[in-house]
Amino acid sequence: MEISDIYVHDGKLLRVVEDLVQEKIMMAVMLLSSPTSDEFVPRNLIFEDVYGYQIFEGRVDGCPTKLDLSVVETSGKWSCVRLDTNHGYRELYCTEVRVCDPNSSP
Repeated sequence: MEISDIYVHDGKLLRVVEDLVQEKIMMAVMLLSSPTSDEFVPRNLIFEDVYGYQIFEGRVDGCPTKLDLSVVETSGKWSCVRLDTNHGYRELYCTEVRVCDPNSSP
């Protein structure tokens, strides 16, 4: 799946789990079921082969609201992915990003 196919605007970031053995980050999120919908559904954003996860956010009450997800740089197989939020932004280097239902196996 291309990052441009992942619609995150107005989604809520609920939890981030690092799997250091598998070099994976899982973000539990609430995303709109479609860009034209008002219904939020639980989803997991999975980032594979992760390194360099950094958070550049200020302290604001509540869960961060996602504004955009984009690739800001590529180098070989690695992409620097940026997640803009209403608190600031997060960046990480990874080889793949995917969205899955939290009830399915990752």
